Amino acid sequence: MWIIRGIILLIGAVGLVWLGTKNAGTRVTFHFFTRTFVDVEMNLVLVVTFFLGMIVWAVGAWIREAQLMLKLVRERKLNKKLKGELSDLRTLPLEDDEDVDTDPVL
Repeated sequence: MWIIRGIILLIGAVGLVWLGTKNAGTRVTFHFFTRTFVDVEMNLVLVVTFFLGMIVWAVGAWIREAQLMLKLVRERKLNKKLKGELSDLRTLPLEDDEDVDTDPVL
């Protein structure tokens, strides 16, 4: 899995460099919600959006990791409880039924 992640990261970095070289010297007007940035280098916009995307992805990954860890803790707690119940059942003394006659028939 780490190989695939590395390849995707490498492709993203190469794509960012390629876009940066193709748009070198290009100036744009950037609108961000209510703010407007006039005459900003396209390379700066690309780099900032790339890093913001990585931050959003990292936060999402951390949230997913926390959810999985909480689920793992719950499952371990349930597993411990079930093992305790199983242990109690194994050590439960066997009782004779009152309906069963223990005297042999002669």
